[in-house]
Amino acid sequence: MMPTNQEKVEKGKLIIEELSLILREISDSEVAELLGTGGLDNLLKSILDPSRVRAYPSVAEFLLANRHRAALLALVRHALTWNYSFKAGKPGREAFVSPHFIQWFPDGVMFLEGQEPFIGLIGLYRNGEARYAVATRDARAGEELGQADMQFLSPEDAKSSLKTIPPEQITDLEKPLRELRELLEGGQAEESKYQELIQKYPWILGFEYEKIQDHRKLDDKNIPDFTGVRVRDRYRDIIEIKSPFISVSRKNAELTSEFNDAWNQAERYLNFVKEENDYLRRKGLNFDRPRCFLIAGYRIPAETLDRIRGKEKLNPAILFLSYENLEAYTRNAIKFVRDLRSQA
Repeated sequence: MMPTNQEKVEKGKLIIEELSLILREISDSEVAELLGTGGLDNLLKSILDPSRVRAYPSVAEFLLANRHRAALLALVRHALTWNYSFKAGKPGREAFVSPHFIQWFPDGVMFLEGQEPFIGLIGLYRNGEARYAVATRDARAGEELGQADMQFLSPEDAKSSLKTIPPEQITDLEKPLRELRELLEGGQAEESKYQELIQKYPWILGFEYEKIQDHRKLDDKNIPDFTGVRVRDRYRDIIEIKSPFISVSRKNAELTSEFNDAWNQAERYLNFVKEENDYLRRKGLNFDRPRCFLIAGYRIPAETLDRIRGKEKLNPAILFLSYENLEAYTRNAIKFVRDLRSQA
């Protein structure tokens, strides 16, 4: 004889009680093993499957037909928001510290810190130190940012970087973004205009650099557009800026010779600073594990970008930024400044 729905409810109550005891008794990593491989997602979908909304004439009808299930999920969200976001900091300067669903580091924990629960700066606590993330690009539709798309700054580095921003720029943080958009929308092809923008607002590159200096000759044949002095260790990186409107890809998504020349130039600069490290140090140009930002291209097709990302994997010392990426850097830097200042 099939059990009645009421019998199923009573059985479910016993299962929930048993599961609660299991979750309390097993270790942190075992909880992740039990629920982290789709288990939690399956459990939530068994309460209310969002894919079923298509079977109803409207979202409102879907919620009406499942109002108790939907209310339960809303209650779960409410309980998580108010019970698992913890106030921390000195009186008058408190912030909420909340768990983050992404955990990239086996020896650290990622969290969110802000003036409201579950929003704010992405933080990483690792080796006894908290650091804060600045995203280096925006995700494309359906794509999630990965570890390589974040740089983590210590609070000291972040505050040091903040101090390098002139007061008049602090009062209008959106200005570099407006200027960049005006250049792009106006079809400005001159590299010098973008070089001037980067030099004027070095912080839009994610607070990596305390200053950016132009045309520091490595030797007579190797003259990058800029070298940037890193905040964290005072060593230099190379920054090479090409026009947004250089030809990057052919119709078959193959990279053009113009782009490959720019990439090869970046590789040549990096090889030179590695091979001639002592010579450059005597000239006052200190490099240690340098990277090269290569900024070029605008509205690059996704297939071509995938090819470029493949080249980055072969030489991770080169970080390619399209001008959309540069806009993302700028937006995320602006958000970072605002979040940081709100907690000051």
